Amino acid sequence: MSSISAQGVVERASAELSKRINGLGLRSKHHHGSSDSASSNSTSSATSSSGKTSVMERVTNALCGGGNSNSNSSSSSNSNSNPNSNSNSSTSGVAGTVINPQTPDKPSRGNQSSTPSATLISLSGAQPQAQQLASVNVNPTTHNPAHLMQQQQQQQQQQQQLQAMAGSTLINSNHHMVMAGGGVSAPPGGMPPLGAPPTPTVKSIAKQMNITIPAPGSPTFSTMGMVAAQKATAGGGGTPLQMRKQLPNPHLHHPYGVVVVAAQSVPGSAQSNQLAAAVNQSALILHKHPPHIQSIDALLLDDRFLNRFFQYFSPYERRVLAQVCIKWRDILYRSPRYWSGLLPTLQCRELRQMPACDRGKLYTSLIRRGFHALGLVGASDEDALDVVHSFPLASKHVHSLSLRCSSISDRGLETLLDHLQSLFELELAGCNEVTEAGLWACLTPRIVSLSLADCINIADEAVGAVAQLLPSLYEFSLQAYHVTDAALGYFSPKQSHSLSILRLQSCWELTNHGIVNIVHSLPHLTVLSLSGCSKLTDDGVELIAENLQKLRALDLSWCPRITDASLEYIACDLNQLEELTLDRCVHITDIGVGYISTMLSLTALFLRWCSQVRDFGLQHLCSMRNLQVLSLAGCPLLTSSGLSSLIQLRHLQELELTNCPGASHELFDYLKEHLPRCLIIE
Repeated sequence: MSSISAQGVVERASAELSKRINGLGLRSKHHHGSSDSASSNSTSSATSSSGKTSVMERVTNALCGGGNSNSNSSSSSNSNSNPNSNSNSSTSGVAGTVINPQTPDKPSRGNQSSTPSATLISLSGAQPQAQQLASVNVNPTTHNPAHLMQQQQQQQQQQQQLQAMAGSTLINSNHHMVMAGGGVSAPPGGMPPLGAPPTPTVKSIAKQMNITIPAPGSPTFSTMGMVAAQKATAGGGGTPLQMRKQLPNPHLHHPYGVVVVAAQSVPGSAQSNQLAAAVNQSALILHKHPPHIQSIDALLLDDRFLNRFFQYFSPYERRVLAQVCIKWRDILYRSPRYWSGLLPTLQCRELRQMPACDRGKLYTSLIRRGFHALGLVGASDEDALDVVHSFPLASKHVHSLSLRCSSISDRGLETLLDHLQSLFELELAGCNEVTEAGLWACLTPRIVSLSLADCINIADEAVGAVAQLLPSLYEFSLQAYHVTDAALGYFSPKQSHSLSILRLQSCWELTNHGIVNIVHSLPHLTVLSLSGCSKLTDDGVELIAENLQKLRALDLSWCPRITDASLEYIACDLNQLEELTLDRCVHITDIGVGYISTMLSLTALFLRWCSQVRDFGLQHLCSMRNLQVLSLAGCPLLTSSGLSSLIQLRHLQELELTNCPGASHELFDYLKEHLPRCLIIE
């Protein structure tokens, strides 16, 4: 029966009952011929003296929510006094019973004054109750004792069934009586209550919890909790890891947990046992706690502890830690972040003594640690061929190559560079067998960073090869004693926008004419180093300050001809300069330091072995509030009084005072006390 038809039955039964109650009041008044109050008193006394209630009163109590005979008598008196109000109250009582159920008193044999026909009435039982009311024929004038006895016996049997079922009945969260066998007791009439969800079975519970019960003989289960299944259905699913995180805690109360436990004790319920095993299996799988650590040896082998422990060491120190045991090595090799900033350097003399299989394992470990750079010391042409054959992954994983103090020739260098197809950084230091012709043969356009140092065969023609073959060059470092001013004129217009870092170190033949070629060919330089260019004068520095105003770092160390005039040019024109190095510039005085102190953008200043800087110059430096790194190592004229004034530099992060005669232990303690965030190098 649908919900609309059930509601119509209830309304018709209520209207019929109101009419008969009104008729009962009129007949009673006419039959006894007394007043309303007397009639109500007599009715009440008759009901209480007889100790029994009629069928009409029991039905009225069931519909109106009455619990005992006193309430029945009071409602009866009210109905006799006002028939119209009695009709309205009966109708409202039925509606109130359906919306807000009220649990009546429990029936008892000993107490005959209580209503013997009290039953559980709720929203889910409205339809069966309406069917019973529709089939009851209420006659207020006739009371059949045999009919009453039959009804009492039926009620007693129902009470016994309810009491027997209460011992093995559980009420779930939806207020349905769940039997021990996993089923749900059906309401009277064999139909489900109005608005109630479908009867939960083992398969429906497993479906809600997303647990697949396979056929007998297949013990595997797909475990995912009901909450995760609901979220997956609502949100369109997710990854298995996201679903696994949404699973409920099996130790908490679960609405179907009691049913599953009870189902295990019922013989013959194979599906229930499978469901219970699936839930237990999911609880074991989803809540695996880490093992309890009971000793220091177990702690030193725990992955979580070691991952945190290794973070307190530098990449250089982790090299030694990787040699402690295999466990530590595997954990350190697992994460490339432990090795960032390191260049793996291999001694080719030792590689030659290793078996080929061990060399292959060594190269594989470089890939495991995420290294993309490779350094070879003392390499020859045979070593270059061995790298090509034993390290095939280098063609894709090696991006930077450094060859130091090697006897490799032009042919070996060309073979090695042809194998490294992903190479874009190349360093050649102390490779005396490499010639300018070899550079013309092996340099490829993909190289963006090139460093040539202490290669005796490198001269002006090598700079020409670099200028012609590397159009995308970004950084170029050259340390060659025979390079002249003419070599700096080879740079093409293509490199005027790409080349940003230029380091010309110990180029003794370089003069101010070479500076003219630099400022015209490379106007967009941001880093320039002329360290060891001893022929550079103040005029060359003036050209740099006027034409390279994008400079952020300038190195003029070991330029003995630099004076305070050069510092005046720098302070006036280079407004974006952040780092200035003036080591061994012996002609710089306090006046030049005063010029530098006006540069607000300067954050790092190096004045090592500037023999004419005094305490007066330090007073100018104290006004540089943005200065973070300062080096005064080897300045012989500085005293403790002048150095103590450096505490005014509150943003200072590093201070180098090595080989300063005026520095004492008391001064270092004083500086550490007032500059707690600064690293003081003694």
